[in-house]
Amino acid sequence: MTGTSITQTAADRLRYKPPGTIATILILAVPFLLVLEAASLTGSGDLANYLPLHTFFEIFAIAVAALIFAIGWHSHTDETPPALLALSTGFLGVALLDFGHLMSYAGMPDFVTPSGPEKAIAFWLAARGMAAAALLLAAALPWRSGSAALRFPLIGAVLAITAAVYWVVLWQPGLLPRTFIAGQGLTPFKIVFEYGLVLLYAGAALNFHRRRREARALDVHRMVIAAIAVAISELCCTLYFSVYDLANLAGHVYKVIGYWYLYRAVFVTAVHCPFIALHQSERDLWREKERARVTLLSIGDGLIATDTAGRVTLMNPVAERLTGWNGGEAAGRPVTEVFDIENAETGERVPVPVQQVLENGQLVGLANHTVLVARDGGRSHIADMASPIRDLDGTLHGVVMVFQDVTETYASREALKDSLSLNTGILESAACGIVATTLDGIIRVFNREAERIFGYPAGEMVGTASLPHLFDGEELRAHADRLAAELGHRVPAGFEALVARTRDSGLPDSGEWTGLRRDGARIALSAATSVLRDSGGAVRGYLTVVMDITERKRAERQIESLAHYDPLTNLPNRRLLLERLDGQLRTARRNGRCGALMFLDLDDFKGLNDAHGHVAGDTLLRELAGRLKAALRRDDLVSRLSGDEFVILLPDLDATPEGASKVAWRVAEKLRQAVARPFRLGSHGHSIFASIGLTVFPKTAEETVEDLLTQADMAMYAAKDAGRNTIRDYDPAMLADAQARLALQQDLRKAVDAGEFTLFLQPQTGADGTLVAAEALIRWQHPQRGFVAPGAFIAVAEDSGLILPLGDWILMEACHVLRRLADAGCNCRLSVNISPRQFRQPNFCAGVVAAVRASRIDPRLLTLEITEGIAIDDCADTVAKMSELAAIGISFSLDDFGTGFSSLSYLKQLPVGELKIDRSFVQDVDRNSHNAALVETMLSIAGRLGLKAVAEGVETAAERDFLRDHGCAIFQGYFFDRPMPVDDFMRKYVVPAERAAAREPALT
Repeated sequence: MTGTSITQTAADRLRYKPPGTIATILILAVPFLLVLEAASLTGSGDLANYLPLHTFFEIFAIAVAALIFAIGWHSHTDETPPALLALSTGFLGVALLDFGHLMSYAGMPDFVTPSGPEKAIAFWLAARGMAAAALLLAAALPWRSGSAALRFPLIGAVLAITAAVYWVVLWQPGLLPRTFIAGQGLTPFKIVFEYGLVLLYAGAALNFHRRRREARALDVHRMVIAAIAVAISELCCTLYFSVYDLANLAGHVYKVIGYWYLYRAVFVTAVHCPFIALHQSERDLWREKERARVTLLSIGDGLIATDTAGRVTLMNPVAERLTGWNGGEAAGRPVTEVFDIENAETGERVPVPVQQVLENGQLVGLANHTVLVARDGGRSHIADMASPIRDLDGTLHGVVMVFQDVTETYASREALKDSLSLNTGILESAACGIVATTLDGIIRVFNREAERIFGYPAGEMVGTASLPHLFDGEELRAHADRLAAELGHRVPAGFEALVARTRDSGLPDSGEWTGLRRDGARIALSAATSVLRDSGGAVRGYLTVVMDITERKRAERQIESLAHYDPLTNLPNRRLLLERLDGQLRTARRNGRCGALMFLDLDDFKGLNDAHGHVAGDTLLRELAGRLKAALRRDDLVSRLSGDEFVILLPDLDATPEGASKVAWRVAEKLRQAVARPFRLGSHGHSIFASIGLTVFPKTAEETVEDLLTQADMAMYAAKDAGRNTIRDYDPAMLADAQARLALQQDLRKAVDAGEFTLFLQPQTGADGTLVAAEALIRWQHPQRGFVAPGAFIAVAEDSGLILPLGDWILMEACHVLRRLADAGCNCRLSVNISPRQFRQPNFCAGVVAAVRASRIDPRLLTLEITEGIAIDDCADTVAKMSELAAIGISFSLDDFGTGFSSLSYLKQLPVGELKIDRSFVQDVDRNSHNAALVETMLSIAGRLGLKAVAEGVETAAERDFLRDHGCAIFQGYFFDRPMPVDDFMRKYVVPAERAAAREPALT
């Protein structure tokens, strides 16, 4: 593809326009109408799994807002429009406030203070207000250049406002009005505020549209669409009843669309428009060059220009004199009539090159010995060329012939050819530094670009042998030594080293060098040396073309650094680690020397970030990187994998795996102690510890680098499970355990879909075995494994999130059992275990109420068992949920009492009616004095607080008697009965009771 066609393609690409504003807005409006209709329907519920989707939308929006800021901020020049700067700095605040909204959303972990709808809405409204202000400023501020004075005041104001919002929302929430009430939806204040934002966005869109013809510095089309899309987002956010419903989802989708259009608008302004300006300047430059070329070829020479039909359109005076034709007479005539040429040696007519140029579009020169025959018969030796005349898109408009009378200099043509060869080389390379020398190194040409590159004026260089002084002397000597070995003879470390290859081969020689400027600065150069020959092919000198590639090399180093190094710690990243590890693994197999790989993870690094912020965390990571490097050998490698995870590669430790393991353990202990030293973070210190897992390689011929990383990672998690701040070796059993756990998780996921679970009941009785209540227990009937006990899969369900569908199933099944019991005339209470993750779901209370209502049971017969961990984690939320359910009659039991924190402070806050004493205290209570003392205390606490006490795991009569004698009234355990299927429970406990009740009248 020619340069002209490439330019044309770029021009076509620049002329592409997106769909019209009105059409785009109509397209955006249609889904909103559907959302509006859906919001008006009754019975719409919360969207399942909306929290991860919300997190994705917000992360995307934060990233786009950050990109808007980055592009606008880093496009800073004196030409940057104030409107663009206001928009980009405003969206820095929007990104920060959207981050607060993301972290505060209902269901997210606590972000300084408990997360919830009102906290998230406060950040949402602040972010939207900041976005509206930024758009209004962009619509109102000038679109011309001149934003330098606004740069830092704008970003200072944005950061100050953002900090103020964070302070109020996180530490002074009482200053804010209510925006959301659970069960009622949005408050009037929130809805009115959203409508106000809609008006602001609409005003910004109208102002953008009104000013669309004032300037082209901003992409008005996308700015209008962005403002309308965000306005629709605000309208959607006035419609939702729950933060998890469809209207809320639609609001976030429209917000993301609006942000995307803003990003595209900023991109067009900051990147696209400058590119268009650059393209226009290239067009202007091309025209100037074309004019200069034509002018240059016309000075002192004859010139004849033709149109595409070969008719004369222009003749200069020199051409008139040489051809004998007057310009007026020649105009419009075929050029063959005016320009009559023949071969000087044969006398044969020579075709005029115009037609050849018109056919192939290429420059054509006449053959040697060409004679121009004038109108009056005069003859002149000429040298000429014919060149096409094109516009920027490459369209041919004619031909220009330039020729000169060389009659007097015909005898010296060969010498002239040498000069023309040199001049042609210089002209063709004018964009680069040109240094032409004689065979002995005397500089003959030192062009303007060479002056710029090296800092020396041509007057100082021409006529000297200073070319070697422009290159680094050490590099020249090393290059000369390499050439001597290559060519088999000594090469002096000077001009000879620069031209030796070219001189010996006659071919161009290129390479990269370190250049020396006049001011002492060192620069990177690309140099290509070729020979200059005369018409007979004899070498007359050398031509060196140089380019300053300093910036390119710097960019290459930066790209290399970004590709292989972590920007925070400057440690190798995962990519470089894998490359080095792959090489060391192959080397270890080849040399029979073992190495080791360590996985180091900081313990509770999140706590540091939560307490002191990410800046403190980054500071610690940077200092930690220095400590780790200082503790290792030069050939060792420490890399940052992600977050607070570091991987250390220790090559060539020992010839045996055992020896390598011992060395690795010593290094790991050294690293562990280095981490344990206190860090100084600003005005305070902080101590942190590390868990380290290590594995030795090579162990097998099939082992891969990913296998080694997995092994070290498993060993690290084993160290964490062992209590943290410790070191563990990789054991193949770890992989087997992980694979078994994964297989169990996959089976569990299938079991949830296939309904492989069943409900068992274990009775809770009085001391005499009289039924008081029962506990619902889940059992898994696996097709191959058989019955799987809860202890084998509940933890996996918790980790994988499958506990949520399982918990919902257990609760609903328990309610159905209660319905069966009630229908059978049995008022037995039923206890259901609630997992922490299930309890923390925002819709937990609504789900329990729905299950109770769907099964039409008496809620007073349902007891929910919670653990102490649930009780003390976010106590305010726990009390609120328990109180809501207790209000309809549901009771609560505190399970595993005594195994957790056993704080009495939360017992008086929670609406708990029952304590379950854990089986670990009940076992051997009659023989173990410590257990006996603890159980007595627990029973005393329950009695004084008016709580029922249930003893779990009662297996002997002695345990029952001890508990009964000390005030325990309810018992559960194998001594009384084992867990059994529901039907068995009904036959054993319910049917006999019915029969006894049926016999009572007869007895009376």
